[in-house]
Amino acid sequence: MLGRKGAVALALTALTAAGCGGKDKEKVELKGTVTLGVLAPTGRPGELGTRAKDLADGARMAVAETNAAGGVLGRKLELSFVDDGCDPTIAYEAAKAFVSDAPVAGVLGGVCDETAARAIPVIESASLPFLITSATASDLVNQDSTSAYMLNGTTYQQGLSAMYWMNYRGAERLAVLQDETPASKDLARKAIAAVDEIPKLVSLQTVEPGGQDLTTIAKATIAAKPNFVLWTGGPAAGGELVNALRDAGYKGAFTATAASEDPAFLTAAGPAGEGAFITATATPLNTPSAAPWNARFEQRYQRKPGFEAQQGFDAVRTLAHAMNRSRSTESGKVLKAMTTLDAKFANALGPVRFAADHTLLYDNRVILRVKDGAFTWERSLRTDSLG
Repeated sequence: MLGRKGAVALALTALTAAGCGGKDKEKVELKGTVTLGVLAPTGRPGELGTRAKDLADGARMAVAETNAAGGVLGRKLELSFVDDGCDPTIAYEAAKAFVSDAPVAGVLGGVCDETAARAIPVIESASLPFLITSATASDLVNQDSTSAYMLNGTTYQQGLSAMYWMNYRGAERLAVLQDETPASKDLARKAIAAVDEIPKLVSLQTVEPGGQDLTTIAKATIAAKPNFVLWTGGPAAGGELVNALRDAGYKGAFTATAASEDPAFLTAAGPAGEGAFITATATPLNTPSAAPWNARFEQRYQRKPGFEAQQGFDAVRTLAHAMNRSRSTESGKVLKAMTTLDAKFANALGPVRFAADHTLLYDNRVILRVKDGAFTWERSLRTDSLG
């Protein structure tokens, strides 16, 4: 999924709308408003614009359902959109709009790593709750962060989930293959660093344009006698790689990271892709427990939701929950509530919680398996637990 896959991300459990049953129930009259800011590249064309539209529509859907259920502290929830262009310079000015020009009770968004990084200091300077919906960079937040929280799994957590999966599958000898991109190499480093003593790293190779052909790389990989191969690069090359490995006689496990959840992987792999695994990011379309939410979104917007749609929905729900739980829209009280979310507050993968470093305590990793030429659900794999 471009640089974003990359996640807490995820599809959510349905909200129960108040006033929907019983003749004697009347619609709750909401008095006053609470405004949340949405920071996204709403004016960009192409994929970025599509992702921004998904984020906005997911947020709008959560607002509508929250208001139908009584709003926030009896007040109507509203959204204020600012276009950050997925450009760091624009993002700095865009974030300032939420602090000075049109103050809000909280902010959600951050589709791109660089723009999220630029916006965070501005929003934190006003102590506004900021839920980062899509960016994945591991250094965006830490224990010193004051008001920004990750609602998507980080690159570090993706590497950690790969290690969890290796152990779950009984990997003993590990071969890691990466492509020439910084994102692929960073993920490979994080996955290797997460390994303790088992599995043993027996091979690390880079697939580069104009470099060694895949047949040679596959043979060199097999010569190291791995029983688990991890691919951290792009989808088409990953499909070609598993094909070359199977042709060369490799019989062990093959797992690709989140970027390979793409039709290009299936096309390039062909029949050799059967049984391959993907350590993916949970989305509305790959998570069976998201089906009710999925159906509601499709009914409302007449299209299937993307990853950002669920993130926008989750972000609004989380901010609204923290405000209702703290019985206040005052940022200090809301931020305190963010650290003590109700035990029953959950999305499709389970409870939503934040760790001390402001990342997701229970991240949004799932395992997909290639079966009959398609990605199929295997299990969730939150790095807090394999249960």
